[in-house]
Amino acid sequence: MNNLKMIANNMVYNDIFKNVQTTLQELTKNIQGITMSMVVLCIVITGLMFIFGEGPSRTAKKWLLYIGVGAFLVWGAATLGTSLQDVTGF
Repeated sequence: MNNLKMIANNMVYNDIFKNVQTTLQELTKNIQGITMSMVVLCIVITGLMFIFGEGPSRTAKKWLLYIGVGAFLVWGAATLGTSLQDVTGF
């Protein structure tokens, strides 16, 4: 009887859905942190490209658009995932 209680307690601690949820939340936080660093670095590089003349300036304008879209996708996906998780209760 004591063994059954111990097995039942271990099953609660080994809930796979909670582990997956926690892992995905941590992964999302890490990806957002890396993305923020990369966005800042790319904006600095783009600023330098604006300084160095006409040719790089045209390329820099395209880069700014891509940087903005990429940052929006990463942050938007994380926010959408969190919102869906809150709404559905998973």
